[in-house]
Amino acid sequence: MIFSPALRPFLERRPDALDVLEIEPQTLWLADDAFTGPFYEFGPGIDLFQALPGHKLVHSVSLPLGGTRVPDPAQCALIRATADRLASPWVSEHLSVGGTPHQASGFFLPPLQTEASAEVAAANIRAFAGLVGRPVAVETGVAYLARKPFEMTDGVWLAEVAARADCGILLDLHNLYCNARNGRLDLDDFLRALPRERVWEVHLAGGMEMDGFWLDSHSGPIPPDLKAMAREVLTDLPNLGALNFEIYDSFLERTEERVLDDTVEDLRSLWAVAGRSTSDARPRDLAPALLAGAPSPALWEAALTEAIWKADPEAHPHPEDKAALALYARLARSFRGSMLARTLPRAIRYLILRERAAVEALLDTFYSAVSARLYAPLEAEAFAAWAATDPDRLLQGLLDYDLALLRTLRNGKPQIVRFPGNPGPVFEALADRRLPICPPPPEWELEILPDGPALASGAPSVAA
Repeated sequence: MIFSPALRPFLERRPDALDVLEIEPQTLWLADDAFTGPFYEFGPGIDLFQALPGHKLVHSVSLPLGGTRVPDPAQCALIRATADRLASPWVSEHLSVGGTPHQASGFFLPPLQTEASAEVAAANIRAFAGLVGRPVAVETGVAYLARKPFEMTDGVWLAEVAARADCGILLDLHNLYCNARNGRLDLDDFLRALPRERVWEVHLAGGMEMDGFWLDSHSGPIPPDLKAMAREVLTDLPNLGALNFEIYDSFLERTEERVLDDTVEDLRSLWAVAGRSTSDARPRDLAPALLAGAPSPALWEAALTEAIWKADPEAHPHPEDKAALALYARLARSFRGSMLARTLPRAIRYLILRERAAVEALLDTFYSAVSARLYAPLEAEAFAAWAATDPDRLLQGLLDYDLALLRTLRNGKPQIVRFPGNPGPVFEALADRRLPICPPPPEWELEILPDGPALASGAPSVAA
């Protein structure tokens, strides 16, 4: 399974249930800038993961390889150090677009599927493999946009990229299931083009309906028809090395023990048939079609990025994608909101209580004014800077307090916060979900002390 802290109770209850755990290393990183760094790894988190039983895999989630943003050497150095430490036989990363070289979209987006973009992606994969010092498997992505007439089919484009890069494939079957269920592709056509000998890893997950789409939400058990599809596909993957189940923390915490136990049994049952095909039939060698009228990869990702982070479908010149673009914008903003809720818990709770029905509109104004910052602490700093003109003294005090806690983690140094007055009644009201009032003077000076290792002093760091 993909590891998260919410998985620990299951691992304590069933320490021998899983043979493989996969980590997303960037979930344990901080950065001074999302693009230029420096980047800091939370060493104790890696220590905890390394001590868990089973084999370990590294799954990168910040350097999507399907667009014109090239792999960053500073980030790759940290990924390589983690992969070396965990003896990960390969590193995987998404064959997606995360924005432009200088602008984050806030969500993984589908890359353009043309010959030009295949060469861009292949060059990125080769560079990434060299920087992380081991073989690379690229993950097949979910795509809520319809495939355009000037694009290769999904299976043919994946095969073309993998051949040019000479890389492995992380076949995310739930992503494939979403794309088929949402009408983007024909499953049989995809499988006919899939170079099955390149598939080293498979991901499975659960999803949900949203806005007329089946969503790759990692929100529950594997759908029964996906299990049936997986059983058929896995029999004909001769080089499969790992089968992983994905579920997000927020859903995992609400999942009953028996559901997790049943999922593990499903995984073991599927693993038992992997590579056991008795057929000699191989995928067809399908040459990519040379299709006219396509934009350049850079223009494609720039328009998509603009449309998503500003929630402006008009920036993307394909009106048939309006519903899908609205979904992407909603998902990107939901993700940004979850980062703010984790990093600014007191300030955001206060805003929810203060604004009530208007809080979503207030946050939407922020999302449209300030692009995504990729790392939760950077998103928090950006929101605090944007909200600095709000005259509410209590909001400013809560923002300063929440940011001070983050900064102690980053540098291990005490932080001084000036609060409008006695913070005790304010924190009590927030804990009870009551709107606090701004405390009367005098102003209080609070010292926030670090209670653990600092990233700047105790963990590997690499400057760009």
